Amino acid sequence: MQILVTGGAGFVGSELAVRLTEKNHRVVVMDNLVRRGSESNLERLARHGVTFVHGDVRNPEDFENLPAGIEFLIDVSAQPSVVSGYTNPVFDITNNSLGVIHVLEFARRHRCPMIFFSTNRVYVVDQLLELPRREAATRIEWDPSAWDQLSPETRPRGFDPIHGVSEQFAVDGGQRSIYGLSKLIADASCQEYSRAFDMPLVINRFGVIAGTGQFAKLDQGWVVWWAIAHYFKLPLKYIGWNGKQVRDVLFLEDVCALVELQMNQISRFRGDIFNLGGGSANSLSLREGTHLLEQKLGHGTNITVEESVRKGDLPIYFTDNRKGIKKLSWQPRVSLDQGFDKILGWIRANEDALRKRYT
Repeated sequence: MQILVTGGAGFVGSELAVRLTEKNHRVVVMDNLVRRGSESNLERLARHGVTFVHGDVRNPEDFENLPAGIEFLIDVSAQPSVVSGYTNPVFDITNNSLGVIHVLEFARRHRCPMIFFSTNRVYVVDQLLELPRREAATRIEWDPSAWDQLSPETRPRGFDPIHGVSEQFAVDGGQRSIYGLSKLIADASCQEYSRAFDMPLVINRFGVIAGTGQFAKLDQGWVVWWAIAHYFKLPLKYIGWNGKQVRDVLFLEDVCALVELQMNQISRFRGDIFNLGGGSANSLSLREGTHLLEQKLGHGTNITVEESVRKGDLPIYFTDNRKGIKKLSWQPRVSLDQGFDKILGWIRANEDALRKRYT
């Protein structure tokens, strides 16, 4: 099968492209190479026989440069930082919303089944902040006892304090960040196109994705950034929540396994939505991440605390994976311990190059 991966020179896209070629697919990657570090993946893509097309999903004419015969489309193209949208909202919306319309039009015209990478940031922050929580020694937790005291009529749909946030959680009303808005527009567009034009299409609302080869930074890819900063003893900062804010982590190997499963079952889907992440078992706070890395490296780094909370930030989020487990027979296999070991192994193997980039 000939597969197009838009945004395919980035962290997730390039790994998907390589793995799909190893499954004997012919893979075409289109990327504008705007994100720093993506150009460094081109040599690896070429070595694995991936066809690279320099193009931008914001420009419909760039799709005309693609080779004929595309049979499947995976859209990983996006501006991924939550923070930057507040300074330049049009940039986020142009990249993450209008660009996806062009991708959908290509898929519609060429009758390509499609997998779209969405985000949990489509959910309303205001309502997530209202979920009952408590502060523990190293993390913020959702509070099952306070949840049990709520009447069924006042409990928000799509949440369970043990399993986390599901696909049924609110997307209407309140704030979600400009980035979240841009992805919600794209997410809803995928749902509409799939049903309007009978397009096989699945929407994955991912949480934090981490893994080797990620050129992380403070506002995007925090797991790998945390590991790099500890390895090189770079200064860090807990911003809000005293470092006890919690996220779940899904490692790249499990993302690739998921995509392969969905490709094999794509005829079943017409705009189906899945919440996908590490789940409660793969959740950790910044403080817990620090402790884990100190244990593995034998040293820490200087960390300061900033009390102010960033706009749109959350004290806790982890994913309810039960729909994916039930309907796809998929679940995360890589544990936090295994994932961090792989990331640290990659840092050691690329120490000189990473030192030049980050220090």
